[in-house]
Amino acid sequence: MITVIGGGPAGRFAASYLAGTGEKVRIIEKSGNLGGQCLKYGCMVTCGLNDAARNLNHLAKLQKLHVLNGADPQISLPNLWKELGAIQDTIFKVLDNEADLAGIEVINGEVTLSGRDIYLNGSLLPQGDGDRILIATGSYPIIPQIKGIELNGVHNPHTLQSMKAVPKNLLIIGGGVIAAEYAYIFSQFGSNVTMACRSAFLRDKPERLIKCARKEIPAVSIREYTLVEELKSADGQESKGFVASAVLKSGGNREEIPCDAVIIASGLRPRTENIKGIALDDAGAVIVDDSYRTNVDGVYAAGDVTGKVFLTPYARMQGIAAAKSILGEKVPRIPEYIPQSVKLFYEHTFCNMDSKSDTGNSVREFSLPAQAGPGWIWWVSDRYTGISSIRVDADSGIVKGIHLSSPSSGTVGAYMAYLMEKSLNVKDFETFLEVHPSTDGLYMLVKYGDTLLTKETK
Repeated sequence: MITVIGGGPAGRFAASYLAGTGEKVRIIEKSGNLGGQCLKYGCMVTCGLNDAARNLNHLAKLQKLHVLNGADPQISLPNLWKELGAIQDTIFKVLDNEADLAGIEVINGEVTLSGRDIYLNGSLLPQGDGDRILIATGSYPIIPQIKGIELNGVHNPHTLQSMKAVPKNLLIIGGGVIAAEYAYIFSQFGSNVTMACRSAFLRDKPERLIKCARKEIPAVSIREYTLVEELKSADGQESKGFVASAVLKSGGNREEIPCDAVIIASGLRPRTENIKGIALDDAGAVIVDDSYRTNVDGVYAAGDVTGKVFLTPYARMQGIAAAKSILGEKVPRIPEYIPQSVKLFYEHTFCNMDSKSDTGNSVREFSLPAQAGPGWIWWVSDRYTGISSIRVDADSGIVKGIHLSSPSSGTVGAYMAYLMEKSLNVKDFETFLEVHPSTDGLYMLVKYGDTLLTKETK
């Protein structure tokens, strides 16, 4: 028997692979539904919110140009949550059916793991001598220690669906990808949004991406290097009242701003509070070797709980790799090039655009405005059709990094990252024909990259 603790992306994909080889597999999931926080609180919820926000953005633009006439539509959060919940329920059923067809036993309950001992809802679960365990408990939102953080109206990604109405004044604590996405969404919904960023906005992201992102949230007040000292309620209660204001500190300056809602988007932490006797690092992540083995024989770990990269596709890949390790098969290498995206009005996809990753002085960066196409033709008048950027090794012509801001750059970015893993060269796209019209400018830029390098050497 192989016990998988956690039914998120890493656990589900590992269990499916193992069951497909004839192994007896069970998943123990605390929440009662397979899918993990990606489906329940993260990616899928953000996608639903973002779709609504983008549609509002499109309508506002067409109304401004008098292409459309009529009253401005308003978001109904209760109806949004209701319809989104129905979609989630449908997907939950699909995942349950997939597990059932694969012969995977799904157990609902809370696990405490002590070395190799599994306690299900407090009772020791019997195991055989050859049984193995995969820890795939995922992660959970970091909640900063701030006075008043327990007030009503303070949300995090796991509690956001309890928000009953679009707030008038919204404070977002955080300056990363999720925080930026919430800022775009709720500014389109009509909230006055303030971001309190502990460091720089979208820190460590490509400079051009950050500029594009700022263009898409012009009404958002981005407070960089700013801490939230305190959240206050109107009646002074610290735990039972509703949040009404926040005290912000930046350098030696303090300012109190109104906010009738707060969203905490301060990052994720590996979920290891119920794991004992397994070696953890300083961040609380399970320590694994290249074969996903922990320090306890027969116990493996994969996904967010290992603290590597908090991305769903990465967790899935880790889950399958861990499953292969459990079976004694060759463990695949996780790719070096990992595409990521910030989804605002445009998708801002990037991979390996950090100049720190350059291994010499021969890397060149080229950029072009992205071409107009479906999804953004009406923004040409604003001189904003996104941007395409590549980093190229001038000596070899190998593409080292990409960035594309466009309405649907995620799919393009994923394929480009795969090709970069295969040492994509600017000469490889000489005879490539793209579909037209398209919102993608990366293929064109790669094709043009050889010409740009040739001109540079003349």
